[in-house]
Amino acid sequence: MIQKTILQSELADALNSSGNYETFDGDAELACVSELTNKEGQLLVECKLVELESGKVLTSVTHHIAKEPITEFEKGCKLLATKLMWWNTAGEIVNSGKEVAHNVPTTYNLDGIELVFVEGNDTMKGFYIGKFEITQAQWKAIMWDNPSDFVGDSFPVENVSWHDVQSFLLKLNLITGKNYRLPTEAEWEFAANGGTESKGFLYSGSNNLNVVAWHKENSNKSTHPVGKKIPNELGIHDMSGNVREWCEDWYDSSQQFRAVRGGSWNDVVQNNCVTFRYRSTPRNSINVLGFRVALSL
Repeated sequence: MIQKTILQSELADALNSSGNYETFDGDAELACVSELTNKEGQLLVECKLVELESGKVLTSVTHHIAKEPITEFEKGCKLLATKLMWWNTAGEIVNSGKEVAHNVPTTYNLDGIELVFVEGNDTMKGFYIGKFEITQAQWKAIMWDNPSDFVGDSFPVENVSWHDVQSFLLKLNLITGKNYRLPTEAEWEFAANGGTESKGFLYSGSNNLNVVAWHKENSNKSTHPVGKKIPNELGIHDMSGNVREWCEDWYDSSQQFRAVRGGSWNDVVQNNCVTFRYRSTPRNSINVLGFRVALSL
């Protein structure tokens, strides 16, 4: 049984008064997030109870908080940090404002994720994909924690499960109004190959793995800041090496594993080939596994 999200003070009262605030069964995590706007000097806080696996909104209530106008970033971070408490599937508090407010970044722009446009072809529509893997600074701006083993704001976030990533995307989208997602496996490989600009390299951007990737033989047993190796034909970095990357798809028809691509700091040379496929259970989180985002047109 997944417990309902609890909000502090007046937000708790507002959500409880909606009359549809109940627990439900399911495998996904439960999150309550706020979509914040400024209207007549007030903050409009829309509390949504959302099942991550299906994206179904179970209930929603809007509440007004009297406060002076502040920036979108402050509304997206400071208010969430002080008002929301997040619960996982075990009903345990993951983050609360009291515990994590001091970790809220002060400079990261929630809309500052750099994207590269990947032109489509006869079999695939064009789409946007992250120029870099999601960094720890970007993760902390949304989630207020850092699960990574190799700590550094410009390093890729790792030790995140597929479900963790879905929680990140849900919160990011409700704050920014965008529709960020994981790339499909087909999109990932197409982009890693250089899309319509592909030169047919073995790795993403070169036949020389050392110039495009951090891998087992050159990583010194660690991840590295994103973007330090040369990009591929489309200007995308680290699609070979650094961390493996979650994709949206199931690995096969058994629907037990999610597809993972890209190789990592701890993978041998051949496993960093663009065509190499990994698989992992959606709840698995290890320090070779991160992600980058995609965005549909």
